[in-house]
Amino acid sequence: MKRKGFQQVITLFSVMAIFSDFPDIEAVRVASSQPKQRAKDSQSDLTPSGSYWQQHVATPSSSTPFESPFYSATHGLVQTHPSLSAGHPRPVPLNSNSLGPGVPVAGATSGNPSLTAGSGYLNSRGSLPNSARYPVNKITGTVVEPNPKSPFRHLDFSTSATAELRRNPALSAPDECARACREGEPPRICYYHFTLEYYTVLGAACQVCTPNATNTVWSHCQCVLADGVERGILTANRMIPGPSIQVCENDKVVIDVENHMEGMEVTIHWHGIWQRGSQYYDGVPFVTQCPIQQGNTFRYQWTGNAGTHFWHAHTGLQKLDGLYGSVVVRQPPSRDPNSHLYDFDLTTHIMLISDWLHEDAAERYPGRLAVNTGQDPESMLINGKGQFRDPNTGFMTNTPLEIFTITPGRRYRFRMINAFASVCPAQVTIEGHGMTVIATDGEPVHPVDVNTIISFSGERYDFVITADQPVGAYWIQLRGLGECGIRRAQQLAILRYARGPYQPASAPPTYDVGIPQGVILNPLDAICDRKRQDAICVSNLKNAKKVDKGVLVERPDVKIFLPFRFFVYEPKTLFIPNTYNRFLVASDADHLVSLIDEVSYVSPPSPMLSQYNDIPEEYYCNGDNRPSDCGENCQCTHKIDIPLNAIVEVVLVDEVQQINISHPFHLHGTSFYVIGLGRSPDEHIKRMNLKHALDLDQRGMLERRYQKPSLKDTVAVPNNGYAVLRFRADNPGFWLFHCHFQYHIVIGMNLVFQIGTLNDLPPVPPNFPRCGNHLPPITSNSEW
Repeated sequence: MKRKGFQQVITLFSVMAIFSDFPDIEAVRVASSQPKQRAKDSQSDLTPSGSYWQQHVATPSSSTPFESPFYSATHGLVQTHPSLSAGHPRPVPLNSNSLGPGVPVAGATSGNPSLTAGSGYLNSRGSLPNSARYPVNKITGTVVEPNPKSPFRHLDFSTSATAELRRNPALSAPDECARACREGEPPRICYYHFTLEYYTVLGAACQVCTPNATNTVWSHCQCVLADGVERGILTANRMIPGPSIQVCENDKVVIDVENHMEGMEVTIHWHGIWQRGSQYYDGVPFVTQCPIQQGNTFRYQWTGNAGTHFWHAHTGLQKLDGLYGSVVVRQPPSRDPNSHLYDFDLTTHIMLISDWLHEDAAERYPGRLAVNTGQDPESMLINGKGQFRDPNTGFMTNTPLEIFTITPGRRYRFRMINAFASVCPAQVTIEGHGMTVIATDGEPVHPVDVNTIISFSGERYDFVITADQPVGAYWIQLRGLGECGIRRAQQLAILRYARGPYQPASAPPTYDVGIPQGVILNPLDAICDRKRQDAICVSNLKNAKKVDKGVLVERPDVKIFLPFRFFVYEPKTLFIPNTYNRFLVASDADHLVSLIDEVSYVSPPSPMLSQYNDIPEEYYCNGDNRPSDCGENCQCTHKIDIPLNAIVEVVLVDEVQQINISHPFHLHGTSFYVIGLGRSPDEHIKRMNLKHALDLDQRGMLERRYQKPSLKDTVAVPNNGYAVLRFRADNPGFWLFHCHFQYHIVIGMNLVFQIGTLNDLPPVPPNFPRCGNHLPPITSNSEW
């Protein structure tokens, strides 16, 4: 009987493997007749190994076609909980609230998990994937298995769910919120808990497990691989990227951020989320909140606008050390004008690209003169993964590359997020596949077909890939342009067809012999005033939604010209006793500070939004109101007042004029229409400056396109060029507007738009943290 039972198990796994790769079986639907259950409050967080989640494959006999576009046969694994079987309540699949009733769960009726407790998880073939196999001890060569009594646990609702989730049944867990969005479905309250701490790439956690890509919202393995080079990092929940927030439009998102970083403060910004009605949770230090001190927890609460966004630390250089992650706010298909162009929008098809240093970002600030000068990255990551070739030895790390899986004949929506922090543009090309761009910065556009996308820090592009090539594996190439070309920095990932090989047949593309570029979106030459066959500028993209025609009037209510540049110090004027001007040491050894309209931004001592009256008026200034004693490096809190509901035009003028750098500017609190982008039409003008831009404007020669302009919240100003932006100032608050290069932010390339008055703002939340200077009168010894 034992032999017969073993043969039956083998046969079952074989059937499951066959069905899992059938192209026609795109998704599975599973559900339970029982309501969602949570662990009891009295249950210990340190549950034994027997309470691990085990993943079983849904087979055709145990499921019906799944209506959601989020789970394909490749990714649609059913979660069951062994401790809930054999007389205990029936197991409940993840996302059970979004699944129909009455559909049985695969493997749930027998009462026996198909893997022993603590042994990990099954892949879609019913076997342990390579990423789940126990690693070998590097010293002894023996296999290292997890200790059943250790606190390490796989994805387990009762242990991964925090006390807040167990205490409040009205909250939905992250994996429940990452669901298909349907018209008429009531919104949820989606709860997340971020624990921020110092951590290590390739630490001891990698002897316990190796992470895979089946789940991005829970930390189910605490090993961080990055590009295989050991270094200290900062993490949220011991993940890079950090936890992915994936919700539906109108869901309320609640994130508790707990700061365990010794001696370090932090805030988290939700890049692309407008924060209408939740201005206090935009996450900008000393603008919307006090920084979160070590040992403290701050609760962010907001309802997101639809689109592809991301979150990142907005204090110092922490983003570059690992504090970032994706935010996706989905809509029902009826609300997406481009939903007919794709079949699937998978949770695993987020492509988060980032630059990467092999040391703490603070090691490059203010910068060195002799060794490892400048701030350019050594490497890049795609979804926190990659490999690195040492330019001195030629050796390459053997860490895994990211793999995106598709099924032949289907169309997939990919969401690309540029989380770079350095000055390098990022170029993404996919071997043998074009990309149909359908959205930028969360806003839909008329579809355009391209072969290459160039993006800048803070930008997002959604595109559709059609799986119309022979079954196989294809390279995805990420190249760093501009200054990153000096280091030949690049990274690779793989686009794999289901049932195909995991390794592409072609040789890996190199930096100098890469995948053909074809038609380029966002070309660096910024020739945008004519129709081209080889490139499309972002100012050429057409909005797919109804345009606010009031914004596109000929004369806006407010027109603001903002030239930006660097002020270069002479060492003899910078290093004077008892003076402490901040500076950045560039790769050419220049000592710089950033200026917008001749002002270098410094933060006030308290948040403008919640403690406006605590800030002396003399702290504020702008280009029209500079203090009389301000020098060439004028430093103050740069603030521009804008009336509520005014139509605003901003003209950014690049006076930096560095050949390889185009500065991306990001606006908090709203999106803007990009109505102009380019360089001077006067061929005799070699250097753009404010005077020339004003002259072009008076002569009507600054390009403005009013026909369905695209909406964005981040735009790259062409080097030695300009960008013209329009928006309606209908979201009251204090909103940061800044260059998105991390090292330029810390030296002052920022300003704040105050939209409306204090009376237009919602009340300060109860018990909102306060901060500020402490300068009591100095008393004599006798008064103590």
